[in-house]
Amino acid sequence: MSSPDEALANLLFEFPGADIILRSRDSRHFRVPKSYIVNSSSVLNNLIQSAPNLPDDSRDDVSIPVVQLPESGEILHSLFTFVFPVSPLVPPTTEKAMELLSVAQRYQMDPILAHIRGIIARQNPPSTQRDAALHTYSLAQKYGLLQEALQAAQSILKYPMNIEDLEDKLDIMPGAALYELWNYYANVRPILVSDLTEFRMSSARGTLTGLSCVAFGSSQIPRWLDDYIESIGHTPSLFDFVEFNTALARHMRGNQNHQCACATIPSQTIRKFWEAMTSVFHGSLEEVSVLDLDELLARLKSL
Repeated sequence: MSSPDEALANLLFEFPGADIILRSRDSRHFRVPKSYIVNSSSVLNNLIQSAPNLPDDSRDDVSIPVVQLPESGEILHSLFTFVFPVSPLVPPTTEKAMELLSVAQRYQMDPILAHIRGIIARQNPPSTQRDAALHTYSLAQKYGLLQEALQAAQSILKYPMNIEDLEDKLDIMPGAALYELWNYYANVRPILVSDLTEFRMSSARGTLTGLSCVAFGSSQIPRWLDDYIESIGHTPSLFDFVEFNTALARHMRGNQNHQCACATIPSQTIRKFWEAMTSVFHGSLEEVSVLDLDELLARLKSL
């Protein structure tokens, strides 16, 4: 016996007065009003107009056109919850959610694509585990989702990475994808070094006016902070507020016998500085444009 939820799912797209049947690759039938479909996607409209009408073997009444679609019934069911006036439903697994996004993208359903992304962002915040981020990156490549690939690649930058360590992740994503991810990582670093150098020499000094320290660096800010900002360019995973406080604590331990004002930096000053550096950090990541990832995905599809 099916549960109430399963019964609802089965009956959801059996609309009275339907004038078209959409059939999934696994022969699930969606008996729906065509107007909802054609208004949501010009691609589906063109497909429906050009597709031959197929017999509906599951019914005696064959007067309604049947159009074959290449997606599974599960994915079409989820997609249509965003087309028709019912509660939207995103599949529970990351891979199925990515597949749903790819179908909405392929059918050029831009408002629906944005809606799906919004629900995914609320239900599944970015993972704090590197392997999960690598898995998401791999799926985004598989399904041609540039926005998700960029977001995952930027998340991965938060974790320590070296090429030998990545070689152990072949069970998570193909070797070619790992190689391209490493190239992305390598492309980000010089941009980050350049932008952070400019920040050290100009903006950082502006957020820390009046600060007294026992030792200043070449950029006229405390040397410990100068060194910390520089280290982020070479190791992006160090961009973390905990790492910042660790650097400050290390500096204070090394200057216990000196009168250093860094121990009493106002919280408002620290917040202003961190917000400024955060803006620089994320701006650097954006400089590695979506076009770069577009080329990356194109190369992977050719392998």
